[in-house]
Amino acid sequence: MRKKLAALLCAVMCITAFTGCSKAELGYLQMSVDMLNSLEVCEASGKVNVDLDVDAMKEYVADLSKTAGYADEKIQESLKELETLKGKQSVVVDYSLKMNMDTLDYYLDMDMTYGGKKYDMGDMYFGMTDGIYVSGKTVWGMYELTKDIVGADEKSYLLDENFAKELKATLDESKYINLISMAEMGLTEEEMAQIAPNSGFSDLYSSVFEFYKNAFSGFTTNMVSEVSGGYKVQADGKAVAQLVVDLLDYVGNNPDTVLAATTTYMLDVMKATKASEEEIAEFKAQMEAAKADVASVKETTDAVKTMIQQAIETPVVTDVLNSFKYEATITKSGAAYNSKETFGITNGSKSVLKVTSDSVMKAGKDKVVMPTSSVSTTALEEKLVALTEKYNPVTAVSVLWGMEGDSQAMLTKERAEVSLASNDTELTDYVVTEGRVYLPLRVICEAMGETVEWNKEDKTAYVVREGAKTAMEGVLQDGKSFISVRDFEKLGYTVDYKTVDGLKEATVSK
Repeated sequence: MRKKLAALLCAVMCITAFTGCSKAELGYLQMSVDMLNSLEVCEASGKVNVDLDVDAMKEYVADLSKTAGYADEKIQESLKELETLKGKQSVVVDYSLKMNMDTLDYYLDMDMTYGGKKYDMGDMYFGMTDGIYVSGKTVWGMYELTKDIVGADEKSYLLDENFAKELKATLDESKYINLISMAEMGLTEEEMAQIAPNSGFSDLYSSVFEFYKNAFSGFTTNMVSEVSGGYKVQADGKAVAQLVVDLLDYVGNNPDTVLAATTTYMLDVMKATKASEEEIAEFKAQMEAAKADVASVKETTDAVKTMIQQAIETPVVTDVLNSFKYEATITKSGAAYNSKETFGITNGSKSVLKVTSDSVMKAGKDKVVMPTSSVSTTALEEKLVALTEKYNPVTAVSVLWGMEGDSQAMLTKERAEVSLASNDTELTDYVVTEGRVYLPLRVICEAMGETVEWNKEDKTAYVVREGAKTAMEGVLQDGKSFISVRDFEKLGYTVDYKTVDGLKEATVSK
């Protein structure tokens, strides 16, 4: 786990460097190293704009589908789900972020603007030793945004004014929700300490730089150029695909150089993450075996390269690659780093999707402080299930049984709508006596909102309605009452009994 996380961290740097060793590319990589070294504890703020032309997107999907050989009927059928969406949509995300790379703690505060309305998305925390937290405001913000996107004309209990008020009150009580703790992931304190060393990852940043210089000397992407105060990266889909082909070709023709640099780099990673001597010895043996069989390395890279080249040449892939463009500029101003990025998808002269971001990162003074109190997802889910039962109650219960070798039945609660939060499928016991099937009384009746009482003296279960009691006689097994399928009709329910693919199914409906 610790090696994977550290390697992933450095892999991000590798990707942003675009794997080249020209003067501009090495300068860009060095700037990235300098930035990470100087911003072990940092803060960032920025804005992300997402502009989507839904009509242009439909045309884009249709054009690609035609190129791929799909029939017009199939294409129109796939686009039906998008019928309610049309025109140009825009979302703006404003955020502030704090990071502590020494301890791998993060804090994010975010707002979203859609349709001219601003939504408070609350704040979120991630701590390697604490877990992941989101605020109640985060959940409420997502609810409000979803509700407005769906529209007031849609009929749903989720849009009910009273439901919204109770949901808001529930989320206000739950200031922070602990989505997951590191303890739940099974990590020990020692393992967590190894993942987030107090000294940070500065040694690994330098190792990445040395890895590139040694592994890819003479290789260039032609995607990085110098600008005033920094560097610019420009690429389109076709160029990125060709870069992968060229990189595979380079590795296949220079296996000794790449393997030697990779060995040095990975040993640095393993040292920084305190790998055991046995793990290091095993890795060295694997790399020595690879160096002794460089022919296999070239054979593999050539095979992958051919596969990618063939894919690139297909019409639909060509169209997709030609539609993508990316540009990023990173500059340094004083002690701060400024980043601007643009990602776009076009279809001919039409813009389908455009994502732009503008951010500033600088050294931070305050460390990330995790929430001191929170509720568990289980506790919150219980409250949401209660709301579901109130506003979207069960209208029927289906029980499916009879699978060979299976002693339990599958019970499914049916509601008027798909629920926000509920556990509507579960396994339950059933009893077969003298050829008759008996289903669990309490499980089914309580799912339908009934109150069930047990009388010890006469050993009979009763369904209580407004003070009146209805005796439900059946069989008793393991302390549970089971009644025959048709006896649910005594309560005014409709019972539908049928065979489904050789299995038996009974549906009890209001």
